[in-house]
Amino acid sequence: MNASASGLQSRGHLIKRLNNFILTALKRIRLRSVGAVLLGGMAGVSLNSTILPTAISSFGQIDELTARWELGGYAVYSFMVWAVGAWAARKTENPAAGGAVLGMVGLVSGALLTTAAFGTGLPLLLAGAGTGLVYGAVGGMLIASSLREPAEP
Repeated sequence: MNASASGLQSRGHLIKRLNNFILTALKRIRLRSVGAVLLGGMAGVSLNSTILPTAISSFGQIDELTARWELGGYAVYSFMVWAVGAWAARKTENPAAGGAVLGMVGLVSGALLTTAAFGTGLPLLLAGAGTGLVYGAVGGMLIASSLREPAEP
């Protein structure tokens, strides 16, 4: 059996070309934006399924299980709104601006979710909106600071 060196060299060249193709494709995907969308969407679901029911049940007007049940139908909408908000927060590349963007998303979504599920009672509305604002502001600061583009050397 004779193995030619030219066959090994051409195989090595093919692997290098494949690696370059994969790296170029990954650079085009914009993994930071995809990560921000996924993190934001999951934060929206978390707000909808855990954070808001806990905050609303703390007022004693409704228990936590019932609050989760009432908010359960809005999880998809929370995911979509928060995903877009997190993408926008990431694009700011500034923690304060990212916190403001996602904080406003949290304020509006918390108020709308609370109103849709429980009505327009002022204490519940303030609890939902305030919880969304704080949760979004902290999340926006984290997303904007951790997923910004690296500085050019």
